[in-house]
Amino acid sequence: MTAILATMRRRLPRCSPAALDAWLYAGSAVFAAVLWATSDLSPHRDWGRDAALGYACCAVVAAALVVVGPARALIARTVLTAICFVLVALVPMALMVHDRSVAHREVHVLPEVAVIERAGHRLVAGQDPYVADVVGSTVIGQVAGVPKYEAFFPYFPLMTAFGLPATVPWLGALGDGRLWMALVATVAFLWALALSRAPPTRALRAAQVFLVLPTGALFLAGGGDDLPVLAISLLGVVLVERRRDAAAGVAFGVAMAMKLTAWPLAALSCLIVRDRSGRRAPGQMIAIMAAIVAVVVVPFAVWDPHTFVENVLAFPLGLAGIDSPAASPLPGHLVTMVVPGAHRVLLVGLVLVGGPLLAWWSWRRPPTDAAGVCRLTAVVAIVVMCVAPATRVGYVVYPVNLLVWSWLLTPARHPEEAAATVGEGAALPPAEGLAPQL
Repeated sequence: MTAILATMRRRLPRCSPAALDAWLYAGSAVFAAVLWATSDLSPHRDWGRDAALGYACCAVVAAALVVVGPARALIARTVLTAICFVLVALVPMALMVHDRSVAHREVHVLPEVAVIERAGHRLVAGQDPYVADVVGSTVIGQVAGVPKYEAFFPYFPLMTAFGLPATVPWLGALGDGRLWMALVATVAFLWALALSRAPPTRALRAAQVFLVLPTGALFLAGGGDDLPVLAISLLGVVLVERRRDAAAGVAFGVAMAMKLTAWPLAALSCLIVRDRSGRRAPGQMIAIMAAIVAVVVVPFAVWDPHTFVENVLAFPLGLAGIDSPAASPLPGHLVTMVVPGAHRVLLVGLVLVGGPLLAWWSWRRPPTDAAGVCRLTAVVAIVVMCVAPATRVGYVVYPVNLLVWSWLLTPARHPEEAAATVGEGAALPPAEGLAPQL
């Protein structure tokens, strides 16, 4: 496989980083325009309308940067990326937050933001944030005025933190949960990027994928809850790589106490924890993660165990008997549409086949560094997305960003790739900082 990839790399025509930026921004402009014209979700239409022109302008500027010399190109591309972030993420988000506050109803925002905010209100009132229960095919504890599926809170309790600002009256529109999710996601991501010691070209490309391209900007502006979970998890991976296992345990513990999707990366990261002598020493990190999860999750799990399980496990897995519009037309969901009783068969097969296969692979070819952990977790995420009976297309942020970070954290192995990175202005020594262009 490595030889095949090397051959393809030699034969494919080279594209300068600025030219690739132009193509990415142009493609993003087309995507935004199509989403504006076709999406059924108001936040997606709003974002597409507001972001399309920003992407198009950035594509034109990026194309002009092709003629700029390598020494200045990296600085110019970085500035353009920051401007694009403002145009396609921050401005659309600000407009949607304003429109939502004026409308006084749940439009111009993704449904999960409203779900999280309602959970925050219940928690502040001393109530259990998990209220939806299913008896037969009837939802008990349904919230008045919202669809059945929005009565569920399919997260772990710490996710309510993003809903708490909405309970502070004087914050007004600034209490919108998406603002705080975007803030945490951006800060955690940039923190992880700074600690990664990645070469500038790779770091810039990773920032574009997470913050600027539709893989990030769409969800930042609309209120995707996966980005803060992913960013904090990436911070945990980098901390493990830097052998700061106590801090990594805190980061992973926080992410795990928010959402189940953080658990695979946290579990696989335990395979690469090393002490200063290079021996495996995951004990401290595991203990810290377990302590945080126990303190946050156990009180709510014992408050009403059945309702907790219905919300956190049964509903996200499609086993609650309640249809959700989040189910995407991926293979697992398509199978359940043809064979309605296949939910449990798919899940049991995923556990009985996928679990031992992952364990065998981790034993025979365990990842040895953060890049390997990110790569293996991305593969797991892709398989689960395709096989699970109910999944969201938004989960694509996990494999996409994990694959980018596996590349980000992998040292350059080819002399021509190292030379290309030096030409872009990388200042790190070859063992750590030289990297191929993407």
